[in-house]
Amino acid sequence: MIYKYQLSISGDTLYPEKIINKIKGDFIIDSYFSPTDIKPDNNKYGCGEILFWHPKKFSTENNIIEYEKEFIKFIEKNSILFTEEVNSVEIFIEIYYDGGQCNFEIFNKDLLKKLTNFGVSIPLSIYVMEEKEVIEWENQINSNWESN
Repeated sequence: MIYKYQLSISGDTLYPEKIINKIKGDFIIDSYFSPTDIKPDNNKYGCGEILFWHPKKFSTENNIIEYEKEFIKFIEKNSILFTEEVNSVEIFIEIYYDGGQCNFEIFNKDLLKKLTNFGVSIPLSIYVMEEKEVIEWENQINSNWESN
């Protein structure tokens, strides 16, 4: 099973450029936009958003506890993510697996308790892939985790 989490903060009056330089830690800013920025369809976004990746982007079951703990640590050390301009904080979760029965835990009870204290929502999507693809991808991800 492969896990991909992405942290999102958004708000009607959030201007990411005002807080980006104050963000601590090694999470990667994937993208951001301001309420007045223009979308490809020439309309304004109407809100601001910042999307963050974990430095390793993906995890497998071998490293999921550490992966999740690092999301909590990032959130805890960045109170700037919870300014009055931020209306929504979410961790988007994508799960990739090879079909059949799918059992897993999202954040253990201790980590989940911390997230609820911050008012974080957790939308979830699940994708089925061919077993061979999942195994190859898991091997690449595990190798990435082992290299550091």
